[in-house]
Amino acid sequence: MSAIDLAAISAAQTRLLAKIGKPIELLDRGTGKRVVVPPADAAHPEAYLPVFLISAETLWLELTGTGFALDVSRTPDSALGYAVRKVRAGSFTVVMLCLIDVTMRLAEMDDALVLNHLIDFWGEAHGRIADVAPTLQGAT
Repeated sequence: MSAIDLAAISAAQTRLLAKIGKPIELLDRGTGKRVVVPPADAAHPEAYLPVFLISAETLWLELTGTGFALDVSRTPDSALGYAVRKVRAGSFTVVMLCLIDVTMRLAEMDDALVLNHLIDFWGEAHGRIADVAPTLQGAT
């Protein structure tokens, strides 16, 4: 199985973020201050794209029981200390539909797209998956 073009995902996510037209911000939970993040940085594989993709993958996992087989590695020099290297499963269309869903949910929450909320999405979906997993295991 070949990997999905990460540059194409990044470019499409950059266009989506720019089209929404809301500021993209990162909340410093210690100080309460928000830092503006440009769309190209938010969608960069070594910046915040890993968080978007993990949130999108969680949505797909919840819907189908499968993920995107993300290749995420520690990169100390990147914005979050991690970078996405490959998306090895799914299709460009599926990945983008999930990214659009997650991004639009994020846009509805606040006057800005606060990247910290992506962690909340993951946690909520992870909780729902954990609740369903014992039922699924009992059905096999």
